[in-house]
Formats: sequence, structure tokens, C-alpha cells
Amino acid sequence: MSPLIVLVDENEAPAVIVRPLEQAGYQVVHVRNLSDANSYTAQNPVSLLLLNVKDERDGAEGLIRILQQSYPHVPILAMISSNEEAHIVSCFEQGAHDVMVVPFYPRVLQARIANLLRIFGVERDVKRAIEAGDLHIDTASRTVRRGERKLELTPKEFDLLLHLAIHLNQVCSRQQILKDVWKHDYIADTNVVDVYIRHLRVKVDKGQKFKMIRTERGIGYSLRTPTEAI
Repeated sequence: MSPLIVLVDENEAPAVIVRPLEQAGYQVVHVRNLSDANSYTAQNPVSLLLLNVKDERDGAEGLIRILQQSYPHVPILAMISSNEEAHIVSCFEQGAHDVMVVPFYPRVLQARIANLLRIFGVERDVKRAIEAGDLHIDTASRTVRRGERKLELTPKEFDLLLHLAIHLNQVCSRQQILKDVWKHDYIADTNVVDVYIRHLRVKVDKGQKFKMIRTERGIGYSLRTPTEAI
């Protein structure tokens, strides 16, 4: 299983942060506050906490300290927009294991995360390729094959398929897909997900005996492998 990163950000999860991490094979879950971060981390095998603490000194430092004390085995990487020496030092003193000043290069963030996981002894199972049955997704080259056939996908179709593959054999709601793939809170009655799913079905499942893309009635969609078919 790929390392699980919880991004704590009161605003929308920045695509410039989330997308490169997901493409590198990490699982990224976005929560907006300390309560949700506590609840999720207490119930799931979180590998790293990624905190967007901005410049709210008191709240930010409180967030770092509380999470570090509650989950001392989980590394904390704080993202801040202030490059003031006192603010950076304070984040470390509160319990952050690494601090990055925004903006930064996505590959630098990935390197920092990999370093923290190595230091904390988290087995790094990040893959450049995801295998789901006879479906092969190369996250580096953004190419997809089913069996011996190469699939020609648009960038958004690839992102959608990758999202389903990261959550293989799990149900993904339409709203969550909209949030994670399109990076927006779309109105509830939009059919953009359904349209793209239809496109993917033609490219992934047409002519195949086993249909991988499944409709979860009233909820959303899932990508299934034969042993997990329902």
C-alpha cells in the first residue's frame, strides 16, 4: 500500500501540491481542520501529516504542537508562507520535523517527504506504475495499457483513471472525484464525472470480457479487479 499523506488546509487542496504527489503514487487525503485531522489520523495508517499553516502564528503553532503530541510516530511537514527566521524556528520548536516556505518546487516537496518517511522508517511503496488486473498505469510517462493494447487518454481522463486506481476496489463518490480530480466543489447536479466515465468505459472496457469500471448506484464509481468484482 502506498504511503498515506493527510493534507491539513482550511482552503481547497492546491492542485500544484496534490497532483504531483498522487502522480508519484502517494495517497493524499485533504482535511480542513484539526478536528478532522485528529479523527482521520486516529482511524487510519497515516504516514505523514502535511500542514499548510500560513501565517497565523498562534493557531498554526497550536496545530503543530497538538498533532505532534497526539501522533509522535507520524512525521510532520509544515508549509508556511513567511520566510521569517523566528517563524521557521518556532515551527520546529512546536514539533514540526521539516518546514518549507511557499512557494516551492513540487519535486523538492516530494524529496522532503521521501526523506522524512525514510527517517521514520516508513516502508516506501511509492510506485512509478500501478497494476490493476491487466491494467497498467505508468504515472511517470502518463501512459496506460490494458493487456497489450495502449490506451489513448486525454489528460483529464488519465487523472480520473489514476484517481480510481489509487482507490482500487473502493467506492469513489462523484463529489469526491470532482474535488480530487477537478480540484473544485462543483454544483451537485453537474454530470461532468458521468461524461468522463463514459469516455473511459469506451477506452478501458470496450471489447473486454471483464468490465473494470463499475457504477455504484446512488454513490459514484469504482475501478474493480476480477477478484474484487461485485
